[in-house]
Amino acid sequence: MAKSFFELEQNIKLRVNESSELTLQSSRINHKVERFINHTLQLILEKVDRADLIEMTYTITKELAINGVKANQKRLFFEESGLDIMNPEDYERGVALFKEAFSDDMNESYGHKLVERGIYVKVNLTYDDTGMCIEVINNTPIMAEEERRLREKMKKSMGYNDIAEFYMDNMDNTEGAGLGIALIMILMKGAELDPALFRIYTMPDRTVARVEIPFTEDYVSKRDQKQASAH
Repeated sequence: MAKSFFELEQNIKLRVNESSELTLQSSRINHKVERFINHTLQLILEKVDRADLIEMTYTITKELAINGVKANQKRLFFEESGLDIMNPEDYERGVALFKEAFSDDMNESYGHKLVERGIYVKVNLTYDDTGMCIEVINNTPIMAEEERRLREKMKKSMGYNDIAEFYMDNMDNTEGAGLGIALIMILMKGAELDPALFRIYTMPDRTVARVEIPFTEDYVSKRDQKQASAH
């Protein structure tokens, strides 16, 4: 039997009190999942006395999760439509058809199909008194064209201070994922966070999007930790 939201809330509260890492997993994003993410971040940030960051971290986590879920759903849509996601012409056509067809009902039905196939998005939250790391992992690799487009949006959005301005300048060629990436970059820029703390990388079996948010100057980024351990 599925747990009620109250039971899930109590379980998360217990986990936050006892741990410095939390993982959430889903194959679709809906209001219930968004509420769950928001509640989890609220508990974590109140614990480390950084409630001022709830809104920003929630927006970042939600956008990354939506991007991951939509990438998985898009892959399934291409398959069901008989389109080759690796073919540039099919890709352009498929993306346009996917945007046109997407709806809340489709989100739910594709979510169930992805569960059956074992395809999901996992949100890892690790934190301590010095900072937080948000990692969103989907267990499918990103396509080369998608990765190129996302990196292009990351670079382009650095020139903007306002998401509405970015949207107006790019409304003809911006996918939902590109807009979400731009929003994250603009939020980080507004908070004076190093853009190098936002990374997207792909492996043969998964795609990882990671944002690190320092609370203090003592925070050591994942990249710096890796370099230190290599010496």
